[in-house]
Amino acid sequence: MMRRVAITVATVAALLEGGAAMRAGAAARRQASAFRMVAALDRPIVQTVESLIEMPNKVPNRMFNKAKLKMPLNGIEPVGEGDADKDPEILPVREYEEPFFSYSDFSSQIGGFTKRVTKGSNCTGRVILLQPSGALVDIGTKSNALVPNSEASLTQVDDLSTIFELGKSYTFEVITSEDENGQLQLSRKRLMYAEAWNKIDALLAEDAQFETVVNSVNRGGAVVIIEGLRAFLPGSHLVGRTASEDMVGQKIPCKFLDVDKENSRIVVSNRRAVVDKEMKDIEIGQVVDGVVTAIKPYGAFVSMNGVAGLLHISQISSDRVTSLEKTLPIGTKLKCMVVSQDASKGRLALSTKTLEATPGEMLRDPEAVFNNAEQNAANYLQRVEAERKAREAAAQEVILGLESALSGTSATDNA
Repeated sequence: MMRRVAITVATVAALLEGGAAMRAGAAARRQASAFRMVAALDRPIVQTVESLIEMPNKVPNRMFNKAKLKMPLNGIEPVGEGDADKDPEILPVREYEEPFFSYSDFSSQIGGFTKRVTKGSNCTGRVILLQPSGALVDIGTKSNALVPNSEASLTQVDDLSTIFELGKSYTFEVITSEDENGQLQLSRKRLMYAEAWNKIDALLAEDAQFETVVNSVNRGGAVVIIEGLRAFLPGSHLVGRTASEDMVGQKIPCKFLDVDKENSRIVVSNRRAVVDKEMKDIEIGQVVDGVVTAIKPYGAFVSMNGVAGLLHISQISSDRVTSLEKTLPIGTKLKCMVVSQDASKGRLALSTKTLEATPGEMLRDPEAVFNNAEQNAANYLQRVEAERKAREAAAQEVILGLESALSGTSATDNA
């Protein structure tokens, strides 16, 4: 009977020791899991969690080995630091609710140290990893956010390292809510798009000239890039060339033809940019070189470095012109004098009659007119200036005569 009792006591003791070991092991595993999560976070959070946790039993741990439970846990009395070889004392089993730190405590505490961002808001984040699917960004939330390749830039790029620098911070727009893993998706593209349109609005308000880069060509013209946005350049508004593949990558000066922000449509003109530049350099009385590009019943159109001017039939010669086609066939190179201009509309009025040394010379010997164009133009301008001064002098004499006559009449009346 005594033998059976001894076995029973030993058995109970072994079972209790085994149960204690199992409970201690489970507690250690839960604790280690929690600490692994904490170790991945910043030190301020570790310190906060450390202040919350009282260790449930003596479990070796590199991070926290000084805290000890102050009450029995399921009948096991914890031992002190110097009692490693002492057997635990068997005490009555007592159950405690929440015997130590729980995951709900952990989650609530971590939430106080993380940012809360919402869809549609802007945030600043540091790029920490570039991968095939996009860029991972640390924005201070529980999980790193993702910038998909399609949202990284205004134009599609194959290598994210060309637009993102590891470790550098950028501003993004939050475009999704958190998924099941707590991850948000961000966009750099949408902020760049808004910024690009702000710049285009400013250029449009000033009617400014800007530089574009040819992205591709098609039958109608070329697709160019301005401030990262695509714009259409009609072939009819290219100066001195036609749209071809060798233009891709080239820079072309342009001005706006049409802008529709609501429909994201931009049409530009190289001709407008060239004309505006040339018009600034052209003065009335200047002799310019040009080529006849079109014949109309009322005159010939002449192109000068992309600027078109009208040589009216009445300004070709002092003598009557009977056939424009015979006098100035299309493709004829000639010299003309600028007699008027409208810079706002890009219009020039030209004349070859003012370059004639004698009336009708343009019809008899146009080459002589062109060879002596500069000298004949200077002579013409001198004649015009002399005539202007003569008219002013004549007008002044008339005014003086009228004043004298009025003075004489007044004196006679007074007498």
